[in-house]
Amino acid sequence: MKKDQVTSYWKKLEKENLDMCASPTLFRLLKINGAKFISKNVLDVGFGEGQNLIEFQKRGANIFGIELRKSKIKKILKNTKIKKSNFFNCDLNISFPRVKKKFDIIYTLDTLNYLTDKNQFIFFEKCCKILKKNGFFVIHYPQTQLINKRKSKDLFNYNISNNYKKSYFFGKDNPIIFLNKNKIQKLIKFYNTKLKILSSIFDINTVSKSNSSKLTINRFILFKKII
Repeated sequence: MKKDQVTSYWKKLEKENLDMCASPTLFRLLKINGAKFISKNVLDVGFGEGQNLIEFQKRGANIFGIELRKSKIKKILKNTKIKKSNFFNCDLNISFPRVKKKFDIIYTLDTLNYLTDKNQFIFFEKCCKILKKNGFFVIHYPQTQLINKRKSKDLFNYNISNNYKKSYFFGKDNPIIFLNKNKIQKLIKFYNTKLKILSSIFDINTVSKSNSSKLTINRFILFKKII
């Protein structure tokens, strides 16, 4: 994956406007592990349509976000009435924004898998620096796939696939990379003196807007900063 491929791909989607709901898995994962939301500083890295930040705002949190697409920042400013300085327009494969705030919760959904290997480590390091002690850090990425047998008309007849072939879900121009176990374990091991794993759970969704025969299984990993 090349940096410019990621930038070019998402810039083409500046005008994309999806009807998205907040992730119940994200909120459930944080809540059952003791996270509080009222008056807490929450940062969403790669917030897209902003649906999760809006939900955090409804639950009393102070919301902040990082996003590559300027149109999405304009959208969330309109929907939340939050000051512009809370949001950062940034390409994480080029640099991480200068953020002066410290955060109680930092999370990233479907963003880590668009970063180069080197920038994944930089991303973890930068998030650690701005995360408060005992703060929560959540990463989320596609883990594996459920694929309906092509010859079967039974919508419930799925097979699990571990081959991570982009062609099942994503277009050829999509520069997404699948993070296998070895890559994730390297990140976890490198930062295990700063971050402790509290939980790892899954959810399932369909990427396609119309084809329910292809599902993705997403992994959530919740960390807590220990120093």
